[in-house]
Formats: sequence, structure tokens, C-alpha cells
Amino acid sequence: MIAAVLLVHLAAFAAYLGAGFAQTQIMKLSDKAGTAPAVRDAYERLAATIVTKIEVPAIFASIASGIVFITQNPVLMKQGWLHGKLTVVLVLAVLSHLEMFNARKIVRARASGAVSAEEEIEGRKRRHAAFGAVGALLVVVLLVLVTFVRLG
Repeated sequence: MIAAVLLVHLAAFAAYLGAGFAQTQIMKLSDKAGTAPAVRDAYERLAATIVTKIEVPAIFASIASGIVFITQNPVLMKQGWLHGKLTVVLVLAVLSHLEMFNARKIVRARASGAVSAEEEIEGRKRRHAAFGAVGALLVVVLLVLVTFVRLG
């Protein structure tokens, strides 16, 4: 049972990382000068779809499998590194939701075709890049916690 839960936990984390990386890179590509409007729009929709259908569900699968680990071995809650990890995962879950809402608003603003939409979209893309940078930093912190801090 523990091996299966570990497999789900690691696969969900890998999906989260892959989706997070992919959607931020695709959003960057949508902002590249010279990108055709139809391609730009498709990139923005794809980034929103990835964060909505892969990244957010993956973080929830990771959280659910982590809950199973803790229920199987409650002594884990006495380890300090786990509290740090849980805090980082909670912040990552919130951050993923913020990315999802932001990406969806970019798609909606683009679809509206309003003249003022371009300024809003530029601001939202800058915000999206900031979310991505914070997320990348938090993933590094998480990896340090589960390796060096836990095993150190």
C-alpha cells in the first residue's frame, strides 16, 4: 500500500512540476514579439488549460497522497521538516489557484476584444511570470526540505 501511495505522490509531484514549467513557458511564448495573433491566443488558452486541468489537480493528488502517508504513520507530524514541507505545499496550492485564475482572465480579456484589454493582459502576464518565479523558488525550498533538512 505504501509503495502505491508513494508512486501516486511522486507522479503527482512530477505532473505538477511539468505542468507548472510548461504553462509558464507557453505563456512566455505568447508574449514573444512577432507571434501571430492566432498563435498567441492559442498559447494563452493552452497555458490556461494546462494549469486548470493538470497543475491544480496534480497538487491536490499530491496533497491527498500525503494525507494518506500521515494517517498511516502519524509520528511523521512530530518531524519539523514536515511542517515546513506542508507549509510550502499549501502556499504552492494557493499559488497554483492564483495562476489558474490569472490565466483564465487573460483568455477572457483576449476574447472580449476590448481596446483596454491589451493593457490588462500585459499586467496579468507580468503577474503570471512573477507567480512562476515564486513557484520555482518554493519548489527548490521544498526539495531542500525533503532532502537536506530531512536527511541531514
